Amino acid sequence: MDIVSVIRVRRLLDAHGERFFSRMLTPGELADCSTSTGLDVLSLCGRIAAKEAAFKTLRVRNRVLPWLDIVMRRADGGWPVVQLRRAAAEMAAESGITQITVSISHDVDYAVAVAAPIMGDPFGPEPRPRPEPQSQSQPGPPSRTATTTALTALMTRSPAMNEGLQQVKDWILKRHPDREDIAPTLDLIENRLIDSLSFVEFVFLLEEQSGRSIEMETLKVDAVRTLAAIESNFFCATEVK
Repeated sequence: MDIVSVIRVRRLLDAHGERFFSRMLTPGELADCSTSTGLDVLSLCGRIAAKEAAFKTLRVRNRVLPWLDIVMRRADGGWPVVQLRRAAAEMAAESGITQITVSISHDVDYAVAVAAPIMGDPFGPEPRPRPEPQSQSQPGPPSRTATTTALTALMTRSPAMNEGLQQVKDWILKRHPDREDIAPTLDLIENRLIDSLSFVEFVFLLEEQSGRSIEMETLKVDAVRTLAAIESNFFCATEVK
C-alpha cells in the first residue's frame, strides 16, 4: 500500500515542470495524465502511489525503485494494469511473482494505491532463489578506520565541493526539521531521510550541485546511502591520500 500527497506532487510540478516526472513516468503514462491544460495532478499521484505499492510487493533490498520499468496503463474498462519490464520483471521473477494487480483511489488531498502480487503455479517449478546479497549490500556498523577515512574526506574537500555537499545536507535537513544535524555515516535510506518520491528530486539536486548527469536506472543505492558516500561519489575531484 502507498499514499501520495497531492500538495507535495503539485509543489514538485510547480517547481520543476513536466520534465521532473519524465524520470518517473513513461511517455505513455504522461499522455494518460495529460489534459488540455497540462498534467492532471490527481492522475500523477495515483500512478506514483501505484508504482510505489507495486515495488513494495517485490520485496527487494538495496535497490532503487525502477520507475520506468513499472508501468501503469489504463485498461479499456478503465482500471489500472501493471506492466513489468527489464529490472522490475527480473525482480518479480526472482520472487516468483508472475503479475501484480493494483487498485487506485483518489481524494482531494491524497491518492492511495493497494497492490497485490500474483504468484506462480504452486505445483510448478520452484521460483528462482534470490542471489545472496554481497557483503557491501548489507553493511554493518562502520569500522573506526572507515569512519576516520570518511571524516577525513569531509574535512579535506575544496571549498567549492564543501558548498555543494552542504546544499545537499541542507536540503535533507529542511525536510526533517526534527533533526539538527546529519552524521557523515548515517544511513539516509534506512532512516527514511530520503524516500522514493523525494529520491527523484534528490537526484535532480545532485545533478545541479555536482554538475554531473545521473542515470537513475544504473544508480546504486550505496552511492547515495550516506553523506560520506555522496561526497566520495559526486564531490571528490581527486582521491584523498
